Amino acid sequence: MDIRIDPLVVPATLDAADAADFVDLVRIGNAEWRRASGTDLHDDDPHELLGRLRETPYSVTVGAVARVDGRVVGGTRVDIDKTTSESAEVDLVLAEGHDDGSVADALLAESERIARRHGRTLLHTWTIHRPDPVDDRLVPPTGAGWIPERDAATRRMLRAGYALGQVERNSAFDLDGPYDAVRRLLESALTKAGPDYRPVWWVGATPPAYAAGYAKAIARMSSDVPAGELSFEQSVWDAERVLQRDVRFAEAGVLMGVTLVIHEPTGEVAAFNELSIARDRTRPTSQWGTLVMPEHRGRRLGTIVKCIGLQRWHEHVPESPVVSTFNAEENRYMLDVNEAVGFAPAGYAGAWEKRLA
Repeated sequence: MDIRIDPLVVPATLDAADAADFVDLVRIGNAEWRRASGTDLHDDDPHELLGRLRETPYSVTVGAVARVDGRVVGGTRVDIDKTTSESAEVDLVLAEGHDDGSVADALLAESERIARRHGRTLLHTWTIHRPDPVDDRLVPPTGAGWIPERDAATRRMLRAGYALGQVERNSAFDLDGPYDAVRRLLESALTKAGPDYRPVWWVGATPPAYAAGYAKAIARMSSDVPAGELSFEQSVWDAERVLQRDVRFAEAGVLMGVTLVIHEPTGEVAAFNELSIARDRTRPTSQWGTLVMPEHRGRRLGTIVKCIGLQRWHEHVPESPVVSTFNAEENRYMLDVNEAVGFAPAGYAGAWEKRLA
């Protein structure tokens, strides 16, 4: 098989003359994740992805496409956070029939070359899997969760020298279902938290008064969430990075809803939750970061940000049918919150790591 690897062009617009490869990769990636997960919860919106891939003072993405007989059959993106020094995230997409074999191997090798050119030696990537029971299971070092040992995604990652560091559960919440449990849990959690903790919610651009505290909380996602056997660097976030992200998302038609809990005695952000949807508001909603700062745990703040976010989001975006979220299988506290609120398992993700020599 003659495989040609070309650089990925990030076009100025989706209808630009050089946009064909980018559009092809979005289509191929969405089809692959639907095959692997059995759901449409993880589709990328091309407008949103285009906005995310443009270089900023904080991040840069470098990619490549693979062609067989002139046809695009896969690609890779290497996402680099400029505020870190050694790590990069790899996002591999493969067309049906090429998800395990020489095309996958060539793209993973190209990902390593890109990473090395940018001085990166610690790679992370994720694979998605259905929740169907199987006999042959690969269990991470945490002992929590498993993924199928013999499916294509697992085989290619092991063959490339990646190690499974963690399993995450993908859970879904029916936004059109009853909210009795949400309201009941929220009332109880607010009572438990007491008057020292004040919830805040907004949709769209971040209020400037909260930008710095929100940024500080986002940064702690790289150090304060369960990471299994994965090694993560501390990412740097400040108010300007949050506000710049808001502008890019607005240009792409992306809407975000954010819930904070403010610790009144200090003014610090004690917990946060993020919900996001692309310009098609009838599509699934993605839950991004959810974190309770370690010094404020034990007061049910995770329940508060989850419940307020779901209620207010459904009021603001009633067309979206479902919220999709990922949590580490060893993060029993957050899984307990999800299950109590009404999230149900929809699949599992393998979190992989490779340290280059």
